[in-house]
Amino acid sequence: MNQEEFIKKLRDRLEIFEESVIDEEVNYYLEQIEKQKDQNLEEEQIIASFGDLDTIQKNIFKKHGINPSKVLKKEGFIYKKFEELFQVIHRVVDSMSKNSFQENLKILFDLLILIVFICLLKIPFILVRNLGDSLFAYVSIPLISEIWGIIIDLVYIVVAVMVFVNIFTKWFKNLKVNKKIKGKALDSISLEDSKQEKNEKSKNI
Repeated sequence: MNQEEFIKKLRDRLEIFEESVIDEEVNYYLEQIEKQKDQNLEEEQIIASFGDLDTIQKNIFKKHGINPSKVLKKEGFIYKKFEELFQVIHRVVDSMSKNSFQENLKILFDLLILIVFICLLKIPFILVRNLGDSLFAYVSIPLISEIWGIIIDLVYIVVAVMVFVNIFTKWFKNLKVNKKIKGKALDSISLEDSKQEKNEKSKNI
């Protein structure tokens, strides 16, 4: 998560406070980010060191004498998972816009592997469905076989989505975003070259 995303999400979570209080809390974190940037730390690393937004939000509420459990809405497991997924997708897109072709090729290859794995995951579900169909064939009620097929398909979709979300977020959560460097890169110079350059200058003098 970059600075802009972090500040936006933090402001959204503090919307119950007056604007002056929100500004105070936001400015505190902006100052912390700027201080640690001076120590040559990456923006994403600094923000990650603050902890998750849930903890930050609760600590701010407690600081201002508000009981978080009475104010904050309970967010379900699925909601949090998909929120994390969308954050990681944004990170992947941001990274691909700044990375080289080779680095993007690796990301696409990883995605292809994940998609193939999800497809292979359907094999046991197909076997279970066929087993059920063969058993229900003796009952001679086509409707039961159809319902069985729908149930198996729905279970596969749920399992496939959850597996994809979990693996995708774990693989790409810490994806490095390269920063574009403006201007020409500095050419490296060896110690021997440096000595020769000094000797040439001294001779000219």
